[in-house]
Amino acid sequence: MTYNEDKKYYGILIHGGIKTKRIRNLNQTETIKISLKKSICDGFNLLKENKSAIDAVEASIISMESSGNFNAGLGSCLTIDKTIEMDASIMNGKDISAGSVGMIKGVINPIKLARYIMEHTNHVMLVSDGAINLAKQLGMFSNQIYINKNKLRIYDKLIRNIKDKGQENDLSSLERHYSQYHDTVGSIAIDKKGNIAAAVSTGGRWLKLSGRIGDAGVVGSGLYADNKLGAACATGHGEYMIRLALCKYACDLMKEKSASFASKKSISLLTKRFGKNTGGIITIDRKGNFGISHNSESMPVALINSKDGKMKLYFSNNKIE
Repeated sequence: MTYNEDKKYYGILIHGGIKTKRIRNLNQTETIKISLKKSICDGFNLLKENKSAIDAVEASIISMESSGNFNAGLGSCLTIDKTIEMDASIMNGKDISAGSVGMIKGVINPIKLARYIMEHTNHVMLVSDGAINLAKQLGMFSNQIYINKNKLRIYDKLIRNIKDKGQENDLSSLERHYSQYHDTVGSIAIDKKGNIAAAVSTGGRWLKLSGRIGDAGVVGSGLYADNKLGAACATGHGEYMIRLALCKYACDLMKEKSASFASKKSISLLTKRFGKNTGGIITIDRKGNFGISHNSESMPVALINSKDGKMKLYFSNNKIE
């Protein structure tokens, strides 16, 4: 039976990455809440003004990249070589066009570069020096300092813990000990015309090998959008999302099922194949209904749609405001 509803809504749903450990610091929780609220309002206000879903998801991601409060943009984590390499992608469900960047450095808002690639080149993905050179040509490159004292403190702590355990030569130890850091940001939206879009951005994983590109840079894995199906954004272990093509899987489900069903089914598959604390996903179907699911301790999300116009903010499955 084909999924169908009579009423169509416009709206936007964003996430701030999964958390495999409960956030106990009240200041940190409040900081995330404030950043999510600003981001969701930046996106929804554009939808109310009859702007496109692409405009909305880009604006919401820019807000989170610029905040420095997530592992994206200014808040990006460090590689094993103590450098920063970011990934981002954006997709328009109207014509399934997409743009992606990988291993990008010196760009505060990688999502802007991804959109430029989508709209002004005949490519989908640019990485490393190619992406950096384009950013310089467009005036997007910045010498602003990303590596602050807090990042260096975290880096030193992680390296010290690995050495204390005698695992400095064991790359798999990075996965075991630091899997709680998954602050990829994502956004999905549907506008008043029924067009759907998705966008994601990330600094990757702490202590990742230089050259690694995760699911945020891979269309079909970290995101997917198609007006005929819906849209999805994932967060968590990027390698697992890539191997499952998780967001395309979720969107294919929405051809006949709701966004809620697709999100739960997708995370059920992820958990079955790779276990708990591996990821989360947000979905939106072509009627503007949302889905949220994760197998972690929490996943900060915020949503607003035209159904009631009210902001809803969650840190897990329990509404907190």
